[in-house]
Amino acid sequence: MKQLDKYPVFKNLQQAIFGSCFADGHSNDPGTVLFKDNVKLMNKPIDTNSSETVPPDIPNLRRLLEVCINHMNDAIVITEAEPFDKPGPRILWVNKIFYERNGYSPEEVIGNTPRLLQGPDTDRATLDRVYEALSKWQPIRAELLNYRKDGTSYWNEFDIVPVANEQGWFTHWVSVQRDTTERKKMEEQVHQLAFFDALTQLPNRRLLDDRLSQALAASKRSGHFGALIFLDLDNFKLVNDSYGHNVGDALLRQVATQLKACVREMDTVSRFGGDEFVVLLSDLHADRAESLHRATVFAEKIRAIITEPFPLAITEPGQAERLLDHQCSASLGAVMFQGQQATPTDLMKWADTAMYQAKNAGRNAIRFYQPTKQT
Repeated sequence: MKQLDKYPVFKNLQQAIFGSCFADGHSNDPGTVLFKDNVKLMNKPIDTNSSETVPPDIPNLRRLLEVCINHMNDAIVITEAEPFDKPGPRILWVNKIFYERNGYSPEEVIGNTPRLLQGPDTDRATLDRVYEALSKWQPIRAELLNYRKDGTSYWNEFDIVPVANEQGWFTHWVSVQRDTTERKKMEEQVHQLAFFDALTQLPNRRLLDDRLSQALAASKRSGHFGALIFLDLDNFKLVNDSYGHNVGDALLRQVATQLKACVREMDTVSRFGGDEFVVLLSDLHADRAESLHRATVFAEKIRAIITEPFPLAITEPGQAERLLDHQCSASLGAVMFQGQQATPTDLMKWADTAMYQAKNAGRNAIRFYQPTKQT
């Protein structure tokens, strides 16, 4: 095993990735490199453009970097400069944390390419962006889903910079990599709380507003109609009053599951609040009559499925848990839209109006809003 300072690329690592972690590693690469800028190391100024290519205090600097090696958690990868096309630049050296993080042995890494970390869900668009930057000899920062030897995945954020020799020719790439899986999980949790209903995991009102705006813009481009359906469970309060909020919540979760099963992948089912749900149907048809027919079919499918029994576990004081097939119904109000003739707020108001018309008609009914003119 060669020490990092034993091979010449080490001379420029201070410039490329100073402050990142290093460790004993493996190398099979000769070459020389050049510091491009004046830097200050060990509290002594060094003219890195001078003819003195090795700082006079390099032993102390090496010990300083070795301390960093043992206390940092970033992986370092050094590769050849070329080729850009498959299989790509070969790996010449990595530090210990790279092996520990990915589960590979030195024999499996050295001489291989960074492609060994790619897997089925590694984003192709990000890889293309990295390829474009490298082909122009430009540094780049990116984040990819990478895979360990055992097949488990993790998020890897990395910086890649080119390293030049004394003649100015780029001879290597240096990559500093950090595991950002926990950060991604936290970001996903924040996103989930911001845009999804905690009880049903359906899009909440904020995300619905965004989806509806997108649907209106898409409708304007395509000329196709869409529909917005406002749904309110009939007599839901009786469930909470009779059996408790836990049973009511269980019913809402089952309703959410059934609603998602009724629509297409492109459509949106949202929990608007309480026992109210909204279904957004996109891209129905360019013909209004055909679109109205399709929206009616969807609405009737939803109305019918809500009337089917929902199994609810009921626990009453002093009694064993029993299973109740709860029968319920819903009142649906719908409105058609095309283009951006109406705002999302208008559509929600009109669908809500139609829903109350359905309730006033005796519940378990569907009504479409019929304005004189939608403006």
